[in-house]
Amino acid sequence: MRKSSLLALVGAFAVAAALVIGPAASAKPTKVMAGTVVIIHDQEPPTLRGAWEDNNLLATSLVTNNIWYGCEIYNSNAQFVPRLCTSKPKIVKRSPLTIRFTYKASAVWSDGSPVTAKDFRATWKVFINPHNNVVSRTGWEDIRSVKGTGKTVTVVWKKPFADWESYVASGPYQAKAIAGKDMNQTFENSIPVSSGPWKFQSWQKGVQITLVKNTRFHVYRPMKFTRVVFRYILDTNARFQALKAGEGQAIQSQPQLQIADFLKDRKFVVIRKPDIAFEHVDLQFGPQGHPALKKAFVRRALTTGINRQQIADALYRTIAPGLPSLNSLIYKPFEAQYQNFWGRAYPFNQARVINILKANGCTGGPARASASNNDIFSCPGVGKLSFRFFTTTGNQLRALAFEIMQRQLKSVGINLEARFQTGGVLFGTTLPSSDWDLIMFTYGQTPTSKITSKDLYACGGDQNYGLYCNRNATALLNKVPLTLSAAQRTNLLHQAESKYIVKDVPSIPLYSRPAFTIRSASLHGPLVNPTTEGMPWNISDWTS
Repeated sequence: MRKSSLLALVGAFAVAAALVIGPAASAKPTKVMAGTVVIIHDQEPPTLRGAWEDNNLLATSLVTNNIWYGCEIYNSNAQFVPRLCTSKPKIVKRSPLTIRFTYKASAVWSDGSPVTAKDFRATWKVFINPHNNVVSRTGWEDIRSVKGTGKTVTVVWKKPFADWESYVASGPYQAKAIAGKDMNQTFENSIPVSSGPWKFQSWQKGVQITLVKNTRFHVYRPMKFTRVVFRYILDTNARFQALKAGEGQAIQSQPQLQIADFLKDRKFVVIRKPDIAFEHVDLQFGPQGHPALKKAFVRRALTTGINRQQIADALYRTIAPGLPSLNSLIYKPFEAQYQNFWGRAYPFNQARVINILKANGCTGGPARASASNNDIFSCPGVGKLSFRFFTTTGNQLRALAFEIMQRQLKSVGINLEARFQTGGVLFGTTLPSSDWDLIMFTYGQTPTSKITSKDLYACGGDQNYGLYCNRNATALLNKVPLTLSAAQRTNLLHQAESKYIVKDVPSIPLYSRPAFTIRSASLHGPLVNPTTEGMPWNISDWTS
């Protein structure tokens, strides 16, 4: 480790201290009503239309998962358990792949009408309609037919599809509620019905969303609370201070330094476990990105110049000591299939960064790495290596991660310019626009998300907003959903990543973050759910 990198680390800790001490929350504590539980969260949904190009936030799913309730849901062990359905969906025929499941007799909408095959079929139609700006049609567009009368549904795929259970397990829309609607404009501010434990009541924009008990919910234990409130507080300090002040009882928190204080407070319980989600930096290959990013040597220099393990050590030493950097875009360190592809390819080496850039004709940068360097390289035909770096505002650990990366790269002649935005703007507008150079955020996932990695890294992938395209990698990734053998899928994914993706650097993995739930000691039930189901997956079991 070079001395200049140690200087960057010290600078990061100085900023960390200032942020932790930061100003007190300006909002006065509000009294929580009897029968109400308040969940504090850091991002407010832009609409209630989830899995849409303008709204693919976890914050939205946390509200809507318990409204559009699933045939199955993920529990806290990331395993599917039946809810609306009588049992787990079953394969009744392998060629063509045919799945059958049945909704419970007690599965009804909050208006009293039954949940039926008609609802699932209407949901399928939404996701295959080219007019609708859904995040992804993968899986839905591969369905040949959805048939059924009453409660039993039969789904036939055009070809083998390994992730079939995720799709039939999903919570359907009510056919009656969406009939004749433009789905690109629907559920802007409210949702009229629910098949889950709560239903929508009101939304005070910029403050909170209020859900109330669905009294017609009988497929599982009903909620013991009459009301659940999601309170949105953007500022990290204010968020944790609100919890301390009793303005809320629980947080599904992104990792933040303030969690260390709650570990020592007997008034709260902190639960931590490995998360399926991972933090990363995407690079833009498209026409609106910096032209230098189209050069492989520049992308490799960026990756080599970031000390990812140092960032993990600096940010997580008090709340998750020993957290390793992530060295795969497909698998997590706790998975048996995980391999150290990125660590082997790009060990941190500042001298190597400078040599790479100079060998490709870049000039104007430093002769050697220095923490005080202000000289930025320019490269032939692509100009100065100064990049717009986007991430979410109000997230202190992300701000610190950016500052460390900025210092590390500036010491070798590469500049990062901060562009911080609210979650709604970043994910709803900026990310899908592809008008960015580098962008840092977390992919929330499920255990089967790797099956559809083509959405992220294949040419034309539905969520490939960096516009990366390698035909050889794409051919391998496109085979994965068609492969029913888990061992064969792993082999395909390893080939795609090790042979092509690592060399091309469409994205830089940072770390697989731990997931945290913090609850008041008087509130019982909240657990960490490491999937996109989120903390409220077992809201029916919460008591106080």
